[in-house]
Amino acid sequence: MIELAAALGHVERTASPLPPRRCRLLEARGAVLGAPVVADIDSPPWDRAMMDGFAVRDSDFAAVGDGVVELEVAVDLAAGDVTGIVVRPGACARIMTGAPLPEGADAIVPIERAVEDTARAHAGSRVRLHERGFRVGQHVARRGSAFRRGQEVLPAGTRLGAAAIGLAAEAGATHVIASPRVRVAILQTGSELVPHDAAPGFGQTRNSNGPMLAAAVAALDAEPILQGIAPDRPEHLRAAIAQSLAADILLVSGGVSAGDLDLVPGTLAACGVEQVFHKVRLKPGKPVWFGVLRRPAGESSTLVFGLPGNPASSLVCFELFVRPALQILAGRPPGTWHRRRIEARLIATAKAPADRPAYVPCRLVQERSEWLADPLPWTGSSDLVGLAVADGLLALPAGAGVLEAGAGVEVVVLDGEPGVGVTPARGPDAGRSDG
Repeated sequence: MIELAAALGHVERTASPLPPRRCRLLEARGAVLGAPVVADIDSPPWDRAMMDGFAVRDSDFAAVGDGVVELEVAVDLAAGDVTGIVVRPGACARIMTGAPLPEGADAIVPIERAVEDTARAHAGSRVRLHERGFRVGQHVARRGSAFRRGQEVLPAGTRLGAAAIGLAAEAGATHVIASPRVRVAILQTGSELVPHDAAPGFGQTRNSNGPMLAAAVAALDAEPILQGIAPDRPEHLRAAIAQSLAADILLVSGGVSAGDLDLVPGTLAACGVEQVFHKVRLKPGKPVWFGVLRRPAGESSTLVFGLPGNPASSLVCFELFVRPALQILAGRPPGTWHRRRIEARLIATAKAPADRPAYVPCRLVQERSEWLADPLPWTGSSDLVGLAVADGLLALPAGAGVLEAGAGVEVVVLDGEPGVGVTPARGPDAGRSDG
């Protein structure tokens, strides 16, 4: 059994970013570009109207100053319309936002500047425009003012958020070279398990770990691949693990402790997975297992985590160990690898175990500039009731004993907005951390 800090160090050193792959732009949200995006067109591709109004010649307004200019409307242009008509002196075009500026026109006068009920003027009629402070070229986006064909619009290393994906699409990219979406196979073990949508019989348990871990994986923009349930039989387990090792990360929940049917460590070894550590001084989550299937040079390894079968233990181990590995594989910076930690003050008593550091669910409330932590009712490693409404995990040091209300504690901040949600009624097991 090793210390938590040592285990985290092993995970961080073993994981490395996946090499960039070619992927569809629409599947690249959150990815990091491995090669720049280069535009195949100018943007805008032509001079474009930026307001609804009238496309005019600068010269018709130059000598008028703040006076009214009367013009003949030569053509109506909506977005997408094109025309061969040239706007000549004394004429204009009625134009909508996004339409190409017709030849001869230099600027747009907004429709609100039409006077004497001429705002509805269309082709063949006349409009009177009063534009104070007319500026040459006003309300026109010139061709190539955003970017030019052949220009690098997104450099390598850019993280593809919504705006970056929109820019890449505008520049003509249908595919990009980017950090791949991490594929995470999720396998549950245990002959007592039935699918979560089945009614369990006597002695059976619904598979809650599969949906829970899939949700945790998806929240990190990775791809969960549900592999179902493997019964506690060596041949079935080995076949399921061998198939699942094609993913970038394999999560196996259950079967990693010291019972007669805890077959996972031996089966992983038989499949060529090298053990890095087994058992961490941690509560809940002590049985956690970590290893790596190494492949020939040029091929990515598969990281393997054997998570405890108890769901709360499994989720705590995901947050502590799997999260940083997944973030590293995705090429994300070190500051994003782990959950944020804050200092808080206890609202109620919490008890730390004597032999291991513990992570127990709590609610967080901010009072002025101080965070307050309220331990939630929790019965141990099989109990998801407290974790389901927690927005933090109390990090209780081993041997700290009973921590009274008012004591300072460290808290790992979970998903959601701290201090918002439902807190279960406090019971006699509040703050207990079995498992």
